[in-house]
Amino acid sequence: MNITAMSLSYFNKSGEQNDQADLVAVKATMQVIQNHLLNIGTFFTLTLCCRNQHTCKFFNNLLEKLFHMWGMSMVRFVVLKENSTERVGGDRRSNLIMTDSFKAFREIHIASYTSRNNYNEFYYIFLQIRDAYLQENLQQIFEYCWAHSMINCSVQVQNSHGDITVYSYFPFTNHYCAHVEPVIINRFNGTDFERPLLFPLKLKNFHGCALRAALQHIPPFVYLDTDAQGNSRIVGGIEGHLLKQLSKLLNFTIEIKTPQEKRYHVDAVGLLEKDEVDITLGCFSQTSALMAVASYVTSYYQTSQVLCVSRQAYALNSLEAFTTPFDGTIWLLTSLTAILCWALCFALSKYWRHSFERRMQTFLNFLAVLLGMSITHTPYMLQGRLLFITWLCFTLLIRSIYQGVLFTYAHRSTIVSIPTDFEELVELNFTVVMSSVNKRLLSDVPLMQKLPSITTTRLDGVSAFDYIRHESKRNYVAVGPLDFLLFYELMHNKTGHFVVMSKDLLNFQITMYLQKHSYLIDQFEHEIWWIRSAGLISGWTLNEVGEMKIAKDEKKIEVIHLQDLSAIFYMFVIGMLASLAVFALEMLSLRLKPLRSVF
Repeated sequence: MNITAMSLSYFNKSGEQNDQADLVAVKATMQVIQNHLLNIGTFFTLTLCCRNQHTCKFFNNLLEKLFHMWGMSMVRFVVLKENSTERVGGDRRSNLIMTDSFKAFREIHIASYTSRNNYNEFYYIFLQIRDAYLQENLQQIFEYCWAHSMINCSVQVQNSHGDITVYSYFPFTNHYCAHVEPVIINRFNGTDFERPLLFPLKLKNFHGCALRAALQHIPPFVYLDTDAQGNSRIVGGIEGHLLKQLSKLLNFTIEIKTPQEKRYHVDAVGLLEKDEVDITLGCFSQTSALMAVASYVTSYYQTSQVLCVSRQAYALNSLEAFTTPFDGTIWLLTSLTAILCWALCFALSKYWRHSFERRMQTFLNFLAVLLGMSITHTPYMLQGRLLFITWLCFTLLIRSIYQGVLFTYAHRSTIVSIPTDFEELVELNFTVVMSSVNKRLLSDVPLMQKLPSITTTRLDGVSAFDYIRHESKRNYVAVGPLDFLLFYELMHNKTGHFVVMSKDLLNFQITMYLQKHSYLIDQFEHEIWWIRSAGLISGWTLNEVGEMKIAKDEKKIEVIHLQDLSAIFYMFVIGMLASLAVFALEMLSLRLKPLRSVF
């Protein structure tokens, strides 16, 4: 007996079956196209790759019958010949693959099309193979799918009796984690599938399996508690609450790996690229290098980079408190008006002596009216009285405005004017203070390169604000996320340490980063959208850095201290010393003839 010939005959007929079985396969495939693949997208890709001659004839026969039933729909039809290196690009979100072995399936090189995608594709694979080799090939196909994060893989097979069964795999179950075993998920009864789903959700329950996350203790976003053995757990924070809520919804545990503190962003991305972690969170620079190794979900939080200065540095000193009520232009006009009025009084008193009483001190009377004091002698003549009334009305208005503004300054925490935009900072040669982490984020911003900078040695997000508060210099400006500023004020239980410039520097989107083409993308996207729409992130933000309550000491009435009025005491001392000097000169003038003519 020729055993070799019998074996060859067996394999050569591996694709042959009766027309009734072919018709069942056509009906099942047509339902998959109409009810599933075309519901995912407007078109799909049909790929044919078979190496057995009889199986290729079977698929050709199936496609011929299928095209007779085909309605109006778009399809990309790809046939891969043996040893072909040509590739057809384009979107591969929905895929129908017809093949006869894992070896032929592997020649399609699906991963080469989808490894750069940021979404999970759907693959419906029609595997026509002998029953004896079914389980082995199923296992190999699903292992390939899992190795390349193809979570939505379903394989349709038709056995020797013509029965159609659909297999898939579930990587997370009660019995194992991240493991592949073929599982029957559906059957075709000749007219319809027994269950409506051909792509079941596989990540709704991780059954307590662990996902690895690269996290750092960065309040108010993530709070970590690390024990003596170096094991960390999440205890709070905006993003910390988000991860805990995800783990609760999807029933997984979080295994935390902490990157090097000084190189957090670089190391976190490196861990993703090396497949040492599954997740990392935060605000990363959207560079091409990052996009090449990581995928991301929809942004769940936005923060803004703000420029702020220390309020204490810009607080009015005692001299500024007396001069700031009027700006330079008003002081100049007031001084010119006073000089003009005094000059008129001097002219009247000298050339029209009968306009004023004798020995009347015109300068002292002019100064008394300016300061709101009374005078004992009024002008006799009409022109003198008119000048007096005009000066009285003018000084009343100016003095009332000045006193009102001065009263406001004395009872409120008033500051001098601060720069309003970045161009003014450049003109005044300000120094930018920022944390080392924030400096990496802003390294490519041209505006930051125009100013000298100081990088704080501390690695927390509030170090820049703490630096300018304690240095308290007017030419220092801190750059940092608004959330860290609010958190700093919350830590000190008092607002008002800083003045934020009117314009935000940049807006940053905070999101979750995953391995490139991660199997977690779609599931996490769905859950995070639900969490965000439910308002949970807003609630966590309000709890961590939300609206500050007015501190108790801020409710008290502002008290004016003597040091707040030190300038007037300096002026008084200078006046006393000047009057003492004049008194000494007057005494000397009694004995010195040159001085007698002056005094």
